Amino acid sequence: MIGLYKKNINIVTFNFNKILPVFSYSVATFFLMDFAFFIDNIVDLLHFTYLEAFILLGIPFIGRMFTPFIYAPLARMGVPRLALFSISVMSIISFLISYEKTFPEMFISRFLIGIFYGTATSAAIEVSSITKNRIIIGLTMGGWAIGWLIAAVFFMFLKSWSLVSLIGIVFVPAIIFSKKHNVISPLVKKFQFDFSFKIFILFILGFTPAYILEVVPSFLGSASLYESIIAYSFAVPAYIILPYLINRISIYKIFYASVVIVSLSGIIFFLTDDIVLAVIFTVFGLGMISLLPIISRNLNVEPKKIGPSMNFAAVSGFLLPVILPIGIEYINIIATVILFGIATIIFTKFETGSKFWKNIILSKNIIKH
Repeated sequence: MIGLYKKNINIVTFNFNKILPVFSYSVATFFLMDFAFFIDNIVDLLHFTYLEAFILLGIPFIGRMFTPFIYAPLARMGVPRLALFSISVMSIISFLISYEKTFPEMFISRFLIGIFYGTATSAAIEVSSITKNRIIIGLTMGGWAIGWLIAAVFFMFLKSWSLVSLIGIVFVPAIIFSKKHNVISPLVKKFQFDFSFKIFILFILGFTPAYILEVVPSFLGSASLYESIIAYSFAVPAYIILPYLINRISIYKIFYASVVIVSLSGIIFFLTDDIVLAVIFTVFGLGMISLLPIISRNLNVEPKKIGPSMNFAAVSGFLLPVILPIGIEYINIIATVILFGIATIIFTKFETGSKFWKNIILSKNIIKH
């Protein structure tokens, strides 16, 4: 079945397919997270409250929760084509956002961005996983950092939320490049709802640093552009390096070391505003995400349950940027970072237990070509 699937989506035949998952995940993240740099701009120009602005920042993650319900029907057009189709739709929505002035209009548009972000990234992950190429898989997950980087660079030069949204129209032609990939995946012919509570909790915890980063641009102000460019530039190779280290150091040591580094750097950063610590927090906070699929397999969960569970875990992507700014922001963030560190260690230790070491060999085999 997998062999047929690989043949259907032409992983070997067309080189573009190796770029497709990285491109799709990166551009989709750009459309999702460019709004993180707009907060102050939106509040000043459109006279939104900060609460409204942060709701608009987080609402796509609620939209993303609908992905499991629509992914299978849409994927009948072909998984690679779905990734590029989603990018084209997000481009059009972004273009429309540049002309919107009211909260209800933007709320609907941002919600739709979240739905198509979910289809684009799910398709990208599916295509990359079929390649079994750890560099492609790592770079695909690294699309989160690449997308942030694109958003930061665009906003640094254009300095306007409307212009950044407007320029997104350049990605509309993406669907044109999917002609040769217009196939039906035998794995998505009918809808099945699969869910794992363990994976849901794992991804809520694992993505917490990434979701905390949503509020960093407004927290740092103008300095956030430079911090983002530096931090996300270093974060991209981290997505590849950390999985590679599993061949030399156990995933157990790498994951827990990352959790400790993220917790300590996060606490000190939000106390001191030190940019160096912000970079460390970003690099390891995002880099550890590349380990989550491997740990998921160690929890003896069927692979088909990972995607839907991950999409539902996106609810924290909405809750954190809305809740954290309420009251004393830096105290809320520090408390969240502390809880993240403690809860992540306790949960993974409890769920893996003695089985963890037995599965290390399996983990190494998964990431091989």
